[in-house]
Amino acid sequence: MATAQVTAPLRRIETPFGAAAWRALDWDTEQFGIPAARLDLLETSGSYTDARAHNRELLRAVLAECREGGIRHLSARVDTGDVATIPALEEAGFELIDGIQTFLLQIKGNPMPAPSGTRLFEPGDLPEILEIGRTAFFFDRFHADPALPAVVADRVNETWTRNCCLGMAADAVVVAEEEGRVASYVTCQADSQERNGIIVLVATAVWARGRGAARRASAAALHWFAERGIETVEVGTQLRNIPAARLYESLGFRLTRTSLTFRKVL
Repeated sequence: MATAQVTAPLRRIETPFGAAAWRALDWDTEQFGIPAARLDLLETSGSYTDARAHNRELLRAVLAECREGGIRHLSARVDTGDVATIPALEEAGFELIDGIQTFLLQIKGNPMPAPSGTRLFEPGDLPEILEIGRTAFFFDRFHADPALPAVVADRVNETWTRNCCLGMAADAVVVAEEEGRVASYVTCQADSQERNGIIVLVATAVWARGRGAARRASAAALHWFAERGIETVEVGTQLRNIPAARLYESLGFRLTRTSLTFRKVL
């Protein structure tokens, strides 16, 4: 499966009462302009009180390692039901910046036809698609993070889109056209062995919003997945992005989980 970023090896901290793991994020560091990392694991056992206390201890150890390693921007994503981790993160100075709702669709045996006016990305589309990528996103975690200037957030999404088009961060990019112009695009990752796929980015040009372009591009992406034997497709969007959630539900997706993203500046 394609990846949007190169990451350093996982660094793990283990104690009798739990474990934590974090890694430096090379791609994020390059885009943000400051050393960035992600907390990938924070797991403890016991009662709520014990788990919360153990989480605090593990976080102190993680933060000490990150500071020693020069990390400036540390992010963590946790399930909204993890009531022992969320307060521990907040007590450690992490700020809530984003919430994600994740949807799943079973497409096995139910292939969706590709709508007219949709096709795969072509190299000549790149300038139009990059313009959409630079201007279409405003619900995302990069724009929600006060530690990142808006110009940096715009550049991150543009670079991510470019990497998808160049095959570095996606297996395919599907576009919907309108009047000879790219109106919307969807980036796709597919794991043929596991038979699951992920819709990573969905973006629509400002001038094309409200015309169904994102729906057509998304339906074409589902057709692309089905042609490759993919059986389930996952897509996520911000909790506050109600229009995107309605789009996915109209295509048959069902909400499966929610999560929260926290960030601490060291």
